[in-house]
Amino acid sequence: MATSQWRLIASICFLALTGWSTKAVSAETDKPPFYQVQWQGKSAYLLGSIHIGRADFYPLPTQIETALGKAKGLVVEVDMNKANSNALLRQYGRADKTKGLDWQSRDKQTVESMTPYCAATANVCQSIQSFAPWLQATQVNLIRYNNLGYSTDYGVDMQLMARHAALPVYQLETAESQFQLLASFDSQAQWSMVREAISTSDADLLSLIAAWRSGNEAELDSIMQEQMGGEGDTEMLEKILWRRNHVMADGIIKLMGSTEITSPLFVVVGAGHVVGDKSVVQLLEQAGAKVSACWKQTCQ
Repeated sequence: MATSQWRLIASICFLALTGWSTKAVSAETDKPPFYQVQWQGKSAYLLGSIHIGRADFYPLPTQIETALGKAKGLVVEVDMNKANSNALLRQYGRADKTKGLDWQSRDKQTVESMTPYCAATANVCQSIQSFAPWLQATQVNLIRYNNLGYSTDYGVDMQLMARHAALPVYQLETAESQFQLLASFDSQAQWSMVREAISTSDADLLSLIAAWRSGNEAELDSIMQEQMGGEGDTEMLEKILWRRNHVMADGIIKLMGSTEITSPLFVVVGAGHVVGDKSVVQLLEQAGAKVSACWKQTCQ
């Protein structure tokens, strides 16, 4: 598996969504979710990102680039440079690890969805047969975005880590915790991820990117609620977003409070984590931090 595949793991919840359509604009006029956080005399910038992109995303808007220039440290969801990807794949990403996840155990609905897809992309299906379904879904998403001209190589977090390699990097989660999370879903939920990855239209995949670039946070939150909490089932919202939001918010506060870490920090997490009434932004405010939306207020 290509190294870039592992960079997508943290964003499977975001990439599987559909949304509204707007023509993409140049990076300088983009307004992705961007905030300044102030807490007990320390400051940080918080950028809601996506983990795929293309060259014309960069440079990021001037206000974001200026904040990056001030940063004394970079905070990401996971620093994959610290992960043993092969070991994690063996432990959490193989279909033979859990009953009901192997290729032969697909339910009728999944077989009906995958049959025409595999007829058209036999090489893809052959290459993912040994993967757990959640990883199959991730791989399909990655390939589809690549075919549309987008790559994890241009994902915001990866680009920032490469361009600002001199900065110390701090992670809010571990790669293993993310693998454990995605592998924890039962077979029904995992095969539904595969079906969603196959059935989502190209237009919806692209509209998700447009939603992020235009920075319509209410629309992004609506997409999350609809796609991950459909039919009243909130398990995926609870496990992939809401619980992790607490981990991220607590981690940001802990880093800002450390006497060994110099501010300002620049924090970049998936945009799905910074929108809505249970977001990282809301949790930071509940913890006593002042959070300013930098496209609406003046951020220093």
